[in-house]
Amino acid sequence: MLIEGGCHCGLVRFQVSLSAPEVELLDCDCSICSMTGYLHLIVDEKKFRLTDGVRDTTTYRFGSGKARHIFCSQCGIKSFYRPRSHPTSYSVNYRCLDEGHDLRPTIVPFNGKDHPGAIG
Repeated sequence: MLIEGGCHCGLVRFQVSLSAPEVELLDCDCSICSMTGYLHLIVDEKKFRLTDGVRDTTTYRFGSGKARHIFCSQCGIKSFYRPRSHPTSYSVNYRCLDEGHDLRPTIVPFNGKDHPGAIG
């Protein structure tokens, strides 16, 4: 199933290909995820496609510098990024998926404050 999403202003758009409607979302408690309410849908990089806005993004790194937090340069929303805990994947913000999908999420706590491979 092909699911689309993007940022608030619509400049940055993406598609993810999922094999089933049941998805696991990581609710990370690290500083940046807690402050933004980000719910992680981890998608293999081969199943993610940026469809619009490649030139409309900016990147922020902190801590180890391994994670690439990618934001829309117009509205500031981080709809997806490259997490250090899953280096061959994208983390898509579940809250940035277009409405109308039939996904059935299960939310799983993720210890990002203490985990050495934490998202962030």
